[in-house]
Amino acid sequence: MPASFNILPTFAILVCLWSLNAAGGSAIQNTVKSNILSDDQSKISQIVCGVDKSEPLIFSDLTKTVTEQHFTLLGKAKFSVLFWDIYESSLLTTDGQRPFSNTCQHSLFEIHYLRAISKKELLDNTISQWQHLSINENEYSAFLPLLENIWLDINAGDRLSMLNQKGTTIFYLNRKYLGEIQSVTFAKTFLGIWLDENTSEPKLRLKLLGDSI
Repeated sequence: MPASFNILPTFAILVCLWSLNAAGGSAIQNTVKSNILSDDQSKISQIVCGVDKSEPLIFSDLTKTVTEQHFTLLGKAKFSVLFWDIYESSLLTTDGQRPFSNTCQHSLFEIHYLRAISKKELLDNTISQWQHLSINENEYSAFLPLLENIWLDINAGDRLSMLNQKGTTIFYLNRKYLGEIQSVTFAKTFLGIWLDENTSEPKLRLKLLGDSI
């Protein structure tokens, strides 16, 4: 009997150690599998988009060289009221297709102002156009304080640029970084002012989209 009591605790300890080792091995395997899946997902993203297209395009200065290297012009349009020219606009994308046609795409919208316009006018006009498109206020109200913090008063000759990429929208003034908005819906909501089928300026829409329509 004394010998039995000595063997049983030893056997129990060995069983426990074996169980812990098995559980630890399983956890390690799960961790390795998780890392492999993560790597595979990253590789899949790079295969679908291409390594260069899977990375965001963020520039402190949006130079002409940068736009020529990365973007294809879709179209240009001039906006005028009666006899006054207000601005010239241009629309570009990295793949030459209309904006938001695929998840790998980056789009760039630029407005070259031919007259001065205050930040308040920019905000008021933006709200007016969203209302024209019957967009619910709840869908854009959160963007207004962000735009108010980013935008500045515009002088004649200034260029306001908007670079959109994977849920990030970056604004530039005269190709210098202004600020950014993190949102998967903002860019489409904002560009809808010009590109939505119900835009107040359908002729501008046709010219901006060009052959991509």
